[in-house]
Amino acid sequence: MKQLLTISVVIGALCFFTTSAGAQNKRISHIEDEVAPKHSFMTVSTNVLQDAVLIPNIGLEFNLYNNWTLAVNGMWAWWTNENIHWYWRIYGGEVAVKKYLGKRALKRSMTGHHVGIYGQALSYDFEVGHFGRMSPDLSYGGGVEYGYSFPVSNVFNIDISLGVGYLGGRFYEYVENEGHYVWRATVQQNWFGPTKGGVSLVWLIDAKKKR
Repeated sequence: MKQLLTISVVIGALCFFTTSAGAQNKRISHIEDEVAPKHSFMTVSTNVLQDAVLIPNIGLEFNLYNNWTLAVNGMWAWWTNENIHWYWRIYGGEVAVKKYLGKRALKRSMTGHHVGIYGQALSYDFEVGHFGRMSPDLSYGGGVEYGYSFPVSNVFNIDISLGVGYLGGRFYEYVENEGHYVWRATVQQNWFGPTKGGVSLVWLIDAKKKR
């Protein structure tokens, strides 16, 4: 009888420790799932600085490999008010290759510090009052950039970036005189310095999980 009781106690203890170990493993697995890296295969964004000056824009960024990404941005605006001689036209685009760095980028793709190189092309015609500037050809440029993408929710980031480089191209200076536009000068622009800046709202689109 004593031997049977001893065996029962041993079996009960083994069952208790086995159950406890299994529960602990489940808790650890659950925690690991919560802190597992979050991978997004692309983002959709808009630069609110451009939106604020009435230039609608959209950006797409694709996750390539090992926190390298390819970004494509476009903008287009065409506003006019003849009564106050106000004309606001611009269209163009940008392509950038970026690398995300740091611990935050390892936990959540396209988040945290990033550096990159970019190229730009745009055309514009701005008239305010009776004075205007118009590019007869595409202006072009490129440079290097740094930024930081702050996570604000599971699917949204706020990205702040600044780019420094070169922007070149011709533009015409003109004035409006009694309903006629009079050319004043042709200027060749060769600008070195800040050529892009952004405060962007970013929507992260997650890759489908493998089952």
